[in-house]
Amino acid sequence: MSSPCAEARLPRLLLAIAELPASGTPDQGAARGRLQGIGSQQARQGHDNGRQPRRIQAGIRGEAASHLGRERLSRLAAGLGFDCPVAGWSPRGAGPPRHPGLPSPWTTCLSHSGSLVVAGLAEVPVGLDIECPDRRQRQRHRSRLDGLIATLPEASVRRAIQRAPDALAAFYRAWTLYEAHYKLGCLEGQPPDHVLATRIGSLMAPDLTDIISHSNSHSNSHSNSQQSSDPLYAWQAQDDRLTLSLCAREPELTIEMHLGGLELPDWTGLPQTFD
Repeated sequence: MSSPCAEARLPRLLLAIAELPASGTPDQGAARGRLQGIGSQQARQGHDNGRQPRRIQAGIRGEAASHLGRERLSRLAAGLGFDCPVAGWSPRGAGPPRHPGLPSPWTTCLSHSGSLVVAGLAEVPVGLDIECPDRRQRQRHRSRLDGLIATLPEASVRRAIQRAPDALAAFYRAWTLYEAHYKLGCLEGQPPDHVLATRIGSLMAPDLTDIISHSNSHSNSHSNSQQSSDPLYAWQAQDDRLTLSLCAREPELTIEMHLGGLELPDWTGLPQTFD
């Protein structure tokens, strides 16, 4: 959709995607040391014997992903001329990353899954979520898919997933939309009670099953007949490895990939909805 004014500039979203280094690198080694320092002797022995408990493993990867994401945010900010040292970002677990050196209107978005981390700076609030399950996780999700679908709160979403040619891929699209919508609410200062308290059924209407990647266009001109002061727009990118969802209040974004890294599949705009 064209801008009302030919000279109006669309809000920018700068994204960077990075892959976590193999275990044993300095960042993960430091994270391992910090986490094991507060763990039990048994946990430390389990790691020493090559049987690192899953909880410790998850903590190490989560901290490493958090650090890598903030490092990418700092580099994106530097490209805009802003001085945002990595150490100045708000800590993990304290909501969306914030930095005293990042001026308004810029906001952050950050997500990680599996070995991938995606970080973004945007001129408007953008909720972002990525899913990148490995082969074993996909197999486990597929074997439990009926139960996973049953946890979703909207019957229309559950039915759409069940009708999809690839129900697991459709589930990942739905889940990342719930997460992205939730994160948008957090950025706006109105966090939902939990991820599945958000609603995405009309976002996916009329059809969740046929999300087709066409041109790498980032406009979203679909609308429905509902009336509300809070329109919601969404975009998704998906391939055999990852699923990525964005939610924003703007019908169009200029999405720019920076800092190299993995090439993303094309973006697809979903039908507009309202909160």
